[in-house]
Amino acid sequence: MHTYRVMTHVLRLGMLTGYTSEARLAFFAAYIHDMSRRHDGYCTRHGADAANLKLPLYHNLFVSNGATREELVIIGKASTMHSLGNELPPDDPHRIPVAILKDADALDRIRLGADDLDPSFLRFGESHDAILFGQQLYFQSIGMKTDSFENMLQLSVEILNL
Repeated sequence: MHTYRVMTHVLRLGMLTGYTSEARLAFFAAYIHDMSRRHDGYCTRHGADAANLKLPLYHNLFVSNGATREELVIIGKASTMHSLGNELPPDDPHRIPVAILKDADALDRIRLGADDLDPSFLRFGESHDAILFGQQLYFQSIGMKTDSFENMLQLSVEILNL
């Protein structure tokens, strides 16, 4: 469910920030970003492992959904960077998709405890505005009977329409 919530946050941040093409790349990266996790604790390596081990497995899926060869590199970079503490420099052309994924992942930190999200680490003002939505999405999704991305999107629409 965490991955689906992160994918949902990516889509929403893309709309809120206006970075829709960058969010599309972050969305692909969100799909694989935690697939190589070996434990739930602190880990800086699982993003790179996902880029190296899982991106090749989902290459055809991403290409069939419009990703180019150049964009696959950016998707891998976003997956790698999401689990690292350092930031890309402001002039890096891939900074936005990486930042969207990092903020989307951070917005689901509520799953780790009420005080685990430090808003000072968020990169976009729109991410700050999405904290309450992230909390609502988490708490309402943990009681869901099915595990599908479509249901997560429907839940997000219901929350936003309250």
